[in-house]
Amino acid sequence: MHSGFGITDTHRVDHFHIRATCIQTGECDDEVSTPAVRMVPLHHRWDLLEACAELLNTQWQRSMGARLHSLRQSSDSYPACLVLLEGEVLIGHARVSRVLGSRSAFVESVVVRDDLRGKGYGRALMEGVECYAQARGFTRLYLTTHDKQYFYAHLGYVLSQPVQNVGTLASFMPMELLHKICRTAENDGNGERKRKNNIAALSNNLPPLPSPPPAPPPPPNVPLPSPSHTSSLSTTSSATHLPPPAPTFPPPQSCSFTSSAPPPAPALPSSSWAPVKQTLEQTPYTDPRGLPVFWMHKNI
Repeated sequence: MHSGFGITDTHRVDHFHIRATCIQTGECDDEVSTPAVRMVPLHHRWDLLEACAELLNTQWQRSMGARLHSLRQSSDSYPACLVLLEGEVLIGHARVSRVLGSRSAFVESVVVRDDLRGKGYGRALMEGVECYAQARGFTRLYLTTHDKQYFYAHLGYVLSQPVQNVGTLASFMPMELLHKICRTAENDGNGERKRKNNIAALSNNLPPLPSPPPAPPPPPNVPLPSPSHTSSLSTTSSATHLPPPAPTFPPPQSCSFTSSAPPPAPALPSSSWAPVKQTLEQTPYTDPRGLPVFWMHKNI
């Protein structure tokens, strides 16, 4: 168990005791005495269910029935709702679920009591989540945030691309099946890319096309009858077989302008649009409500 965060685990990683000497003062001083802060899975402390639901509703409004139903999904098979306790007082909450097709976990619903914010409990909560996840074999944590990207960056999180978390699917669908679905989707994508690459390679290896056959020679010129031969024809024959003379048309009126090529089309205005790159100041990603959201991860 890594101890860089001052976290130790006891009893099958059910509880995580966190040194809280730096919680109240902001400095780690062995002489400061504070109650033990520990992380506990909610499904091991169902007596905290309603208090946890009320804490979450202070941050994200939801019906109490829906909130309780969501919290009751907490289990060792994920998602796991973790609560931060100081003594027996509920301080904070975070939920951990699997990321599809990897040894990563997704952290969400991170909240600390309003009256205790800015005192180090948020850091303690995230350290407890990291310790819990690492003990379960995870190697990376993902999360999203609307406006706390600088706080998470201070904890070692970096900007990341979106991933697909399993959520409550893991509670009623075997992970083997979920991984198979993930691998199938990846294989479909890889197969499509491989097919396109094979077509491109085949096109490059094909022999050059033969040159087209030469054009056929022009037809021979037919000699015109001489004037003497024409005069030998009878007047009746000429009147019978020669076509009438072509009608004459007046010459076209002179135009005051000369024909020329049409003017070129005006150039289109250059587009000022450019893809948005995710930074700590801006993000191209949005949540289901359309609000900007930052994706971040941390290797643990």
